[in-house]
Amino acid sequence: MNKSRLFLYAIIAIPIGLLMIPTMIVLMVAMIPTGVAFLMERGKGYYGGLTVGAMNLAGTSPYLADLWFKGHNIPAAVGIITNVFAWMMFYGAALFGWAIYSTTPSIVSAFMTMTAGNRITGMRAQQRELVQKWGPDVESVYEPDKGANENNESSQTSTAAKMAKAAGNGKH
Repeated sequence: MNKSRLFLYAIIAIPIGLLMIPTMIVLMVAMIPTGVAFLMERGKGYYGGLTVGAMNLAGTSPYLADLWFKGHNIPAAVGIITNVFAWMMFYGAALFGWAIYSTTPSIVSAFMTMTAGNRITGMRAQQRELVQKWGPDVESVYEPDKGANENNESSQTSTAAKMAKAAGNGKH
């Protein structure tokens, strides 16, 4: 982000923040876990910060609504940030965000493993059908080349030799 755009954001944000001092007081205290999450996720896509931030804001929103609709003043904001139950809600929601962020990769990994296993089972069934239809010559086990860094001429020659041998046998 260039400096002129950052300056423009500051010019807009500072007056709005000054008009909403009670809201800013509550948000500064309540959203500390979000700031920590963004600092910890530096350079990794900020997914942890976004997840924790969303849940943290969700935990803060009932108290912000009370602040906005029952008197938007500094004593009300101080009353919220000195309430132990409000702190439990702020940080409990942030903890739930961390739990979501921590468990999601293992859940996705398990799902992908299950999906890959189902695909393998389906492909093996198709392979058995092909073996029944075309004979055992179509069944093979793929093993990647161990000398992948060598030039491709030898692998092309061996592939051409295999194709010539298969054509010579007359089996299609």
